[in-house]
Amino acid sequence: MTDVILTWLRALPPELTTLIIAALPIVEVRGAVPVAIELFQLPVATAMLLSFIGSAVPAMLLPVILSPLEAPVRKYVPYMDELFTWITKHVERRYTERYRALGAIGLTVFIAIPLPVTGVWTGSLAAWLFQLPKRFAIPAIMIGTAISTLIVTATTLSGFALLRAVL
Repeated sequence: MTDVILTWLRALPPELTTLIIAALPIVEVRGAVPVAIELFQLPVATAMLLSFIGSAVPAMLLPVILSPLEAPVRKYVPYMDELFTWITKHVERRYTERYRALGAIGLTVFIAIPLPVTGVWTGSLAAWLFQLPKRFAIPAIMIGTAISTLIVTATTLSGFALLRAVL
């Protein structure tokens, strides 16, 4: 399966591949920027812009589609109602007070830090779980993505420059 995906991505222009990589969960900007700069040799500004745009698509769509999908998934997918109920109770018990106090600023910081399990997809799920209004969630997610793009780009450039200097 991975070979099929890689073959398909190789057939696409580097710019489109960068957009797709940035839109993928987990990988997001953290994977798209290094691939665009080092593998595809795209200009830094182009790599940053394409990575941001690719990550911005889920940033705008996820907060809008998660709420309408919840009811049918709870109703028609076996055990999902129990799972959603458990997750909601668990999140409320452990995190709600801490994160609600931080609100959109906390969401921005959470997404901006380019570590595993932080990013647009997880941030959008957190915004949905904490019932952050879309008018706050979407801008917070977009700003966090922009900051993450800057951090990943700086890390990529400095990291590869250091490797080239050492090797």
